[in-house]
Amino acid sequence: MLGGVGIASPSNNSYYLTMPTIADSITETKRLLNSNTRSELDLIEVGINDTVTQFKLTHNADGIRAGSYISVSNSNTAPETMYVTKRNQFDVYVLRGMDGSTAQTWAAGSLIEVEPRFTGHQIYQAVKQAIHALPENVYAVNTFTADFATSEQSKTVTLANGFTNILSATRTARSSEDRLLKFNCKIQEYDGTYKLIRQEGIEKTVTAQVTYSHPFVTGTLNLDTDLVSTVKMSSEMTDIPPLGAGAILMLAEESTRLDLHAAGDSRGDGAVNPGDRSRYSLILQAQYDRRVSQEARRLMAKYGLRSDSVTGATFPTTLRSH
Repeated sequence: MLGGVGIASPSNNSYYLTMPTIADSITETKRLLNSNTRSELDLIEVGINDTVTQFKLTHNADGIRAGSYISVSNSNTAPETMYVTKRNQFDVYVLRGMDGSTAQTWAAGSLIEVEPRFTGHQIYQAVKQAIHALPENVYAVNTFTADFATSEQSKTVTLANGFTNILSATRTARSSEDRLLKFNCKIQEYDGTYKLIRQEGIEKTVTAQVTYSHPFVTGTLNLDTDLVSTVKMSSEMTDIPPLGAGAILMLAEESTRLDLHAAGDSRGDGAVNPGDRSRYSLILQAQYDRRVSQEARRLMAKYGLRSDSVTGATFPTTLRSH
C-alpha cells in the first residue's frame, strides 16, 4: 500500500518498484485526488455472487442509506458501484453494476466505500484510459539476438509485442578484436511474421544484437497487471498513469456545479470556489505533461533519435551504421 507517500523523484527507482500494478496506480490516483478526504467505510459481512441484491454489513455504517452510492472493492476484483434502494439495520438492498461497472462476486470482508468522491470503478477506468493514451514519444524497449550463417541474408525473429523501430543494432567483430560493431539491418514484416534483414556484405558468421521499441502491452489491464513486467513500462514511468487519471477525473468533477438538481450534505460544493477543480486538473495535467516530456528526453538520450518520428505500421524501418 502506498499510504500517504508522495510522488518520489524519477531517479528513486525503488519507489516505483514498490507500486508496479494497476491496483497500485488506483491507490496513487486516490491519494492525488482525495488528499486528506476520507470516505466512510464498511465491509461485506457474508460473501455474495453477482446476482444478489441484498447483503449484510459488518459495521452498520450510518452513511449507507436509501439513495446513496457505494463502491465495493478488494485486492483482485474490478470495483463495482452499487445504488442503495433500502436499508434495514445491517441489511442493505442494492441495484448492481451501476455507472457502467460490472456486477461481481464479492468475498466476505470486501471493502465498501460510502459515497466516495470518486468510485473505484471511475478511477480504474481513468487509469486504463491514461495508459492507453500514453503518447508515442514514450515506448517500451526490448532486445533480441540473431545468429547469421555466412550465407544467410535474413532471419525470422519473434517479436511477441510487436515492433515500432530499431533503436540500436550491433554484431560480433569482423576479426578478433574484443569489441562489437554497428550492424546495418532492417526489420520487415510479412503477414505477421518479422524478418531481420542483413544489409551489409556477407563475409562470415555473425551474431546480431538488436534493441527495438514496441508499443506498450495494453490488451489486458487487470488490477494485478504489472506495469513493468507486463505492460513493459520502465520503472521510471509508473507515476505517469495516476497523474493522467487524476487530471481526467478532476476536470470532470467540475461539471457537478452545472447540475441544478445536485443535492446532499456530503457534496459541500459551497466550500470550493468555482474553477478550483479545473485549476487543480490543469496542475495535474501539467505535471503529467512534464513527466512524459522527461521520459521522452530520457529515452532519446539513451537511444538517440529514432529512425522515424511517428509510430505506425509502415515497414521496413532501417537503422544504418554511423
